[in-house]
Order: sequence, then structure tokens, then C-alpha cells
Amino acid sequence: MRFLTTYLLMALGMAPVCQAGERAAAPESVKTAMETCDQFSQADIRECLGMHAWKSATLLKNAQAGALAALGKWDEDEGYVTAARARLKQANTAFARYRDAQCGFATSLAGGAAGNSHESSRLACVADLNTQRAQRLTSDAKSLPPR
Repeated sequence: MRFLTTYLLMALGMAPVCQAGERAAAPESVKTAMETCDQFSQADIRECLGMHAWKSATLLKNAQAGALAALGKWDEDEGYVTAARARLKQANTAFARYRDAQCGFATSLAGGAAGNSHESSRLACVADLNTQRAQRLTSDAKSLPPR
């Protein structure tokens, strides 16, 4: 029965990929932190981006806790649950390293810009990547069938 459930979940998970060629609908555009804060003065942009980064860190922390809780309620053999918990921990660590490296790169693209440009780039990057990761974890957690 578990094999059938796993097979069906995999098949359903592949459905959007298979349909991508049929429907070439453009993905919804999500406003980035920089686009949201761009309406303010330079000093206020940095403050706005700092708030976005802080909120996204909280969102990510909650999504990580939610994913861990969903794994605890997952209708699967304990061995798979234990393995998934370990992989989640590894993924969270790897994500933090990736985010630091990627946002370091994004910051370097500001070049010789003056003022808050470097820090604004970093904060926008952190906010956006945290939000994307939180959305992914939440989606993954919701897809797990509970006991």
C-alpha cells in the first residue's frame, strides 16, 4: 500500500512538469523586497529592507518548524521519517550557506556604489531567498499525508 501511495504521490508531483509544455502560462510575478521598498528615500529603503529581512527570517524559522512538525505526523515508516528529518537538517544548513554566498555575490554586483547600496542589496537578497525557501518548505510540508 505504501508503494502505491508513494507512486501516486510521485505521479501527481510530476503532473505540473508534464503539463508545462502544454500550458506556457507565465509564472506569477512576486514583488521582491527591493521593489516593495523602492518607493522610499535611501535611508528609509535600508530600514524597509531590514524589516523585510527580519520578517523573512521569522517566516523561515516558522516554516522550518512546521516542516519538522509535519514530518512527525507523516504517515510513513519511521525509518523514512528519521531520514527525512536528517535531510531537512542538512538542507537547512546548506541553504544558510547558499544564502550567504549568493547574497555576497549579489552585494558585490553593487560595485563601487556609495551609501547604503551594498547593505540594501544584501538585505533584499536575504529577504527574497528566505521567503522563497519558506514557501517551498511550507508547500512540501502540506504535501505530506498525515497519519
